[in-house]
Amino acid sequence: MNENKVLLSEVKPGETINTGIGAFIVLEQTEGETKVITKDLFKTWQEFGSSPDYKGSHVKQLCEGEIYDAFAKEFGAENIVEHEVDLVTVDMQQDYGKVNCRVRPITFDEARQYNELLVNKELDDWYWTCTPWSTPARGWSWSVAVVSPSGRIGNDDFVVSDAVRPFCILKSNIFVSKGE
Repeated sequence: MNENKVLLSEVKPGETINTGIGAFIVLEQTEGETKVITKDLFKTWQEFGSSPDYKGSHVKQLCEGEIYDAFAKEFGAENIVEHEVDLVTVDMQQDYGKVNCRVRPITFDEARQYNELLVNKELDDWYWTCTPWSTPARGWSWSVAVVSPSGRIGNDDFVVSDAVRPFCILKSNIFVSKGE
């Protein structure tokens, strides 16, 4: 076994792992699973879609297609955990329901929870979450929560082009190269 290879379960939150597709930040370790996000933006200039509903968005198609394929090749498809995501809006409306994902943007709640670990002032763009800002019933039908390189959370229209910084949950019994 290579000396710099460690079990993913041994990498602490805030530390990084290096892969052939870039560095990932460990956000949280849970029983047998590790939540990670790319350190850098994976895709720039990506329009969210034609509504703030992540389920039908261009970003979801990108995450579940091209990005998932890259992650599956790097980590093994069997090591990426499918999980349910609540698409509750920033103001707690439940109109958009839930969706199952393997690779996706973070949610608004995760952006708040892991904010200190997400800051990367070297990023050159804001990046999408999968959280709608509000609902048409509340007079707000066109925005999605976004995060700045400094960790500030705001909103942007779904027709604007922001970046994608993918999140996934990996099985933590895989060997990885620990970053510096």
